[in-house]
Amino acid sequence: MRFSGKFKKIFFIEIKKIRRFFEKPKNKRFFGIISALFLVLIMIFYYAPKKVKQYQMRTRFFEADESLGAVKEEKAKEEISGRCEEIRKSADKLYSIDEIADEIQKTRESEKIKLIGKDESNSEKNKEDKYLLFDIRNKEIELVCFDFSRRVIVEGEGEIDFSLNNFKNIEGNALGLKSGEGKISHNLFENSSKSGIFANGGKWEIYGNIIKNNLSYGVYGDYQADLILDKNAIFGNGGYEVRILKERKVYE
Repeated sequence: MRFSGKFKKIFFIEIKKIRRFFEKPKNKRFFGIISALFLVLIMIFYYAPKKVKQYQMRTRFFEADESLGAVKEEKAKEEISGRCEEIRKSADKLYSIDEIADEIQKTRESEKIKLIGKDESNSEKNKEDKYLLFDIRNKEIELVCFDFSRRVIVEGEGEIDFSLNNFKNIEGNALGLKSGEGKISHNLFENSSKSGIFANGGKWEIYGNIIKNNLSYGVYGDYQADLILDKNAIFGNGGYEVRILKERKVYE
């Protein structure tokens, strides 16, 4: 695009006027303010996308958070209340907590067993054993209606389901999942000195649980863990309510 000589002359005259304007002391200060504002705008446009991305990775766990299908405690209690009494009445045999590991060990490979717990809510805590270790290699286990007072650790490539159990006032992580897979549904995790559920690995469906007032995370999933969370009531925990490293998501 070519400009006429007259236009060029007018253009350079205007440029000189602008230069003289900013050479005056007052106008220099004004120029400094404009320059600072311009610099701030550049920084906002540069950093804003990064901050938005960080915020997307660090959202808040509201009671109705859509991505986790969270529910209120009252709703979760409706699904839990009174069910163990009925299940125990119809069971052929009830097991104590200390019998679980032996029963799992006696189970043949590829055999499926379902253990229903005695009402041990008023029993004293066994202070000698600080945790229960369940080796589920090549086995399919279902644990229903137990009142755990010691932390539970699961390892081995097998399948285990926890339903309608209580994990209360436990020293450490209430339920530690090293490997395996299964469902964790309609349990209560309350007042642990660390996390409610701490998964180092494995594939787990976690739904319908009440996970509250644990001193660290409500639910923690490491890079090797695949977690699906739905319809849980998770609140009042000392750390993040949910932290899933594999998905790079944190819910406060």
